[in-house]
Amino acid sequence: MTFIGGSSLIRLTRIAFVVLCVMCTIRSARAQESSAPTGTIEGTVSTQSGTVKLPGVLVSIRGASDQEVAQQVSDDTGHFVVTNLPVARYHVLASLDGFQSVESEAVVSPGAVANLTLDLPIAAVSEHVDVKATAPVFEAETLASSEQVAASETKVLAPGQGVPAALRLMTGVIEVPGGDSIDGGRPFQSGTQLGAATLIDPATNLARVPLPDNGIDTVSVLPNPYEVEFGRFSSGLVVIQTKRAADRWKIDVGNLEPALRLKRFTLLNVTGVTVWQPDVEIGGPLVKGRVFLQQTAQYHYQTIDIPSRPEIELKYNRWFSSLTRVDANLSPRHSLVVAGGFVPSSIDQELLGTFIPPDATVNINDDVGHGMVTERALLGKATAVETTLEYHQYRTGVSPQGPAPMTMRPETTLGNFYNLQNRNTSALQWIETASHSYTGLGGVHLLKVGADLLRSSYDGTSDSRPVLIERSNGTLARRLDFDGPSVQSVDSTDVAVFAQDRFQPVSRASIEFGGRFDHDGITDHASITPRVGLAVRLNRAGTATLHGGWGLFYERTPSVAGAFEQFEAPVDTRFDGDGVTPLGPSVFYAHLTAPGLEPARSSTWDVAYDHHVNAIFSMHVGVLDRDGSHQLIVDPVQVIGGAAYVMSSTGRSHYRQQEVSVHIGRDAASMNASYVHSSARESLNTLLNFFDVVLQPIIGDNAYAPAMADAPHRLLLRGRAMPTPGWLLVATVDWRSGLPYSIVNEDLDFIGPRNALRFPSYFRVDAGFERRFGVARFHPWVGLRVSNALNSFLPSDVQANIGSPAFGSFYNSVYREYRLRIRFEK
Repeated sequence: MTFIGGSSLIRLTRIAFVVLCVMCTIRSARAQESSAPTGTIEGTVSTQSGTVKLPGVLVSIRGASDQEVAQQVSDDTGHFVVTNLPVARYHVLASLDGFQSVESEAVVSPGAVANLTLDLPIAAVSEHVDVKATAPVFEAETLASSEQVAASETKVLAPGQGVPAALRLMTGVIEVPGGDSIDGGRPFQSGTQLGAATLIDPATNLARVPLPDNGIDTVSVLPNPYEVEFGRFSSGLVVIQTKRAADRWKIDVGNLEPALRLKRFTLLNVTGVTVWQPDVEIGGPLVKGRVFLQQTAQYHYQTIDIPSRPEIELKYNRWFSSLTRVDANLSPRHSLVVAGGFVPSSIDQELLGTFIPPDATVNINDDVGHGMVTERALLGKATAVETTLEYHQYRTGVSPQGPAPMTMRPETTLGNFYNLQNRNTSALQWIETASHSYTGLGGVHLLKVGADLLRSSYDGTSDSRPVLIERSNGTLARRLDFDGPSVQSVDSTDVAVFAQDRFQPVSRASIEFGGRFDHDGITDHASITPRVGLAVRLNRAGTATLHGGWGLFYERTPSVAGAFEQFEAPVDTRFDGDGVTPLGPSVFYAHLTAPGLEPARSSTWDVAYDHHVNAIFSMHVGVLDRDGSHQLIVDPVQVIGGAAYVMSSTGRSHYRQQEVSVHIGRDAASMNASYVHSSARESLNTLLNFFDVVLQPIIGDNAYAPAMADAPHRLLLRGRAMPTPGWLLVATVDWRSGLPYSIVNEDLDFIGPRNALRFPSYFRVDAGFERRFGVARFHPWVGLRVSNALNSFLPSDVQANIGSPAFGSFYNSVYREYRLRIRFEK
């Protein structure tokens, strides 16, 4: 007799549930198709009053409940036809990148044809912003599962906080040290695009450009897009779209009221400002109907109270971000977008925490500039070309509070931080794409080819002072001395070419397949990336869809990998219990790079099912699996004549998740609820653990263990309700398993299995209400927001040193915080 284990039974139950949903939906659809009368919608899409026909336009047919019923792509003459539609009134939306979307109504009668002509103005702008929990399966950008949060929702749930707040409203994103993890990956494994252009620091592959909150239109996360035009990442892609000005002038100033910092555990004793994020937006036509200017800017001031430290010790975060965008209609077939901005920023007392007092922290100063030009043109009837040129530069300085040697004890850190560093990095990117649509070879095709050239440079200096590691009784256990100041200089060129075809054999199915060639400038390695995706509507009403796919994803190798051997190397000396007698000769750890270095990659597949049950309820069920290899790690090893820190591409990872999410509600009240069960394991000694902007002095042995973002269970709810037009209630609930951590001894060597222990489970509720008042022609909303409303214990620090009497204690939990919220509407 064979017994099925608990985990296997759960997996079988999930699979059976998905199969049952699909079978029921297909059976229901067939029953509907056999009896309901149908009709046809047919039309032509053009621009400039019908003089130019537009191929490749995405035409979406939606029913009265705003559910998408069908989708078609216009052929090379701009023509589209959708047959077998149930008798009803429909909304028809035509959209194409670089044009204003146009919507029209069509009434389908039994056996009749509803004819439409849709004319799209070039580069005009819509101020409408959609709020989506899960993007439609046939979204123009990708056939894969994706999640999108619009600016309108972020401003309600997390006003003034921009892209980071939007990301943390998504199920697959968890905040971890160093950034945000997407579906179990490290922060540097994901990519960030501003439109079509990459916007990351080439030294570390991290996005460090805070954009003005009011300059953002939408933020989307694509865990594994099948389109090969997306590259240089292995664990998700963040795509940011910025706002464009309309054909009328608009001036808006917001977030003027600061959030006040209260004395701990009081309600009215104000001691300062915790957050102030005023912003300004100016937009309108420079030349009516042809040239538009959108200017946004935001100032961010934040003081961060560390609950485990004295109340007067604060971390300060300040930045100013300016974003300018100009859109121009050069001709009926030609448009131009120019955008750019600058972001000076500073963080004072970075690293401040339970075991790091102010004297041992660092100050980080950043100066970022970025600019982008995008040109779009139509050639003939069915071909569009696009050119993007983008440049960005980072100037980063890391300064300790003084020159004293750093002394690390289990309970605290004495002296000043050990490393002084300056980095100048820049990237110039040129992207050229061409798309062509035609009807033939069994259906409608949308071909896209392109080339992507990325030239980056990294110049820096680093100076490390001695690091003393002491026991709790003050005796010296270990000492690191570095071999002097160092200079880093790395230049590289990454080249990519790609070709893909989105094939639509019937109106209910789309197939995406393509290949990408990448040459990585740091490793001098070439790679081929195949991907394929499929999306199928399971019924004529379009309420049930199934999609899935497989592909390879290659990361761009960070420039710091090319500078690895240029950093100063340590001499490690160990001491006996008296703190004076050396245990042996000092060991010099050279920096060496293993031969055959390759770019990190992942092989990813997923299957998902979406069902819009009715106008107020929809659901999503999906499985995703990602297998990573060739990841950059650093490991201390013994070599001939001594020891070395060896960088190699032998790291690996594996991530699998099962997700169930539902959306309930409509205009007056809505809620999104998602549950994810996942498993994440990885090689822990990733290069950027130690060579990020803030260098880490201790490099221990590598291990393959639970990843730092491994949260086997996560439940995320966010919702809003307006019981009356004058009241607004909002709330988010985030519950997940505690993240793992490792333990060390007094020499800071790892003890036992890595990441075998976990922080307590994380359960946080943020809630608030607002009431609208009438003041002259203004209607201010006044309300209260409460962070960690239940005052849950949410520690971020743990005493992991077995030499400390407080070993195993948790610290630095976020306490309940109240904030007054005021916003104005005309």
